[in-house]
Amino acid sequence: MGFAQTVDSEGKPVHRPGKGSYHQIGLVRGQFGGVPEGEWIKFIAGAGFDGWEEASWELDLRRCDTDAGAAEYAKERVALAKQHGMEIFTVATHLQGQVLGDEPSAKTLNFCSGKGEAKAAYKAWRAAGNNPPRTDPFFVPAEVGKLMHAEAKKDLLAATRYAGHLSKLQNRKVALPGFVGSPAHCWSHWFLFPPLPSSMEGYDIPDVWKVSLELIAERFGDVWKLCKEYGVTFDLECHPSERAMGDLESAGDYISFMNNAGFEGTVGFNLDGSHMEWQNVSVIQFIREYAKYIHCAHVKGVQVEREHCRGGLLGGHRWMGHWTNGWKFVTPGTARDANSLEEIFIELNRVGFEGAVSIEWEDNDADKFSGAKAALANCRKADLPPSWGKHDDALKG
Repeated sequence: MGFAQTVDSEGKPVHRPGKGSYHQIGLVRGQFGGVPEGEWIKFIAGAGFDGWEEASWELDLRRCDTDAGAAEYAKERVALAKQHGMEIFTVATHLQGQVLGDEPSAKTLNFCSGKGEAKAAYKAWRAAGNNPPRTDPFFVPAEVGKLMHAEAKKDLLAATRYAGHLSKLQNRKVALPGFVGSPAHCWSHWFLFPPLPSSMEGYDIPDVWKVSLELIAERFGDVWKLCKEYGVTFDLECHPSERAMGDLESAGDYISFMNNAGFEGTVGFNLDGSHMEWQNVSVIQFIREYAKYIHCAHVKGVQVEREHCRGGLLGGHRWMGHWTNGWKFVTPGTARDANSLEEIFIELNRVGFEGAVSIEWEDNDADKFSGAKAALANCRKADLPPSWGKHDDALKG
């Protein structure tokens, strides 16, 4: 058995099957934020999902600023899930992680809560007659940036307490999938032109890739220490715009650095092959190479235009999902999906992954509810139980 997300009443690893598949299959809440929660939960229960991934930015995280508050809130949420015959598998922290990791800008300010101080401070700054420089439209002043980072960290700490109590109540390791951003504007340097100088006029210039990793460890350090205290993991979804970009190389840089920084066993990966295939990276090889670090998984389809296209793989500055783009997210398991659900599930079985898999449905060309149902059916069809032995061993006289 590889990574076990679920345990029995005695705390021993155990496989918890889904209602209609070998693994439990959940649905990610994030892309359904426009649907009232009550309506959404009734839908996923009726569709036959086994549970869901929480969108932490929708939760009342201020109730989780203390251990006692988090315990009570988790008790209420677990009761809600049980009422509908489901569980809560993971707590998404993508938005807050991006805010904390990136250098502050109006882009990540957009991820901050309207109830917090950061957006109010930006509004006051603009109301006072200030404007961002024309050459930096997404500029935010330093005082707003500090509030953004502080709010994101506070939310991440609260989400960690919440996940810890969900874990106890459900006898499962409720992971925190999320983003870490790309500090020191590292993402903007992925294409090495102009070249990155190591010195200028006799003065050294730090290595931006190393600095970026150092800043992640510094900014997330307190969060990850609390994760260790509560027995949960923070799992990066490797993704363009993150320090680990959705390839094997930068993922290795990230996990090696964090292990050496003292976070081994707490920092890992949320598997999502949709960010890899269009970069010509194999999700199967990712599973094989980083098996022990995969604590949770997303299923999300990706279409890749194998012939020429107008927007190219980088999109031609069109919005994500535009028909001219060389790749786009689609309903998992359909004919358009470049990833093979069957290969992904089989490889997860080969490495012994015993955990839930959540569908992150995102398809600009299909209805949300119909698409989610189709994705669930496709996962169930592909998610066969692992082999109990070598079939040739039975061919004996």
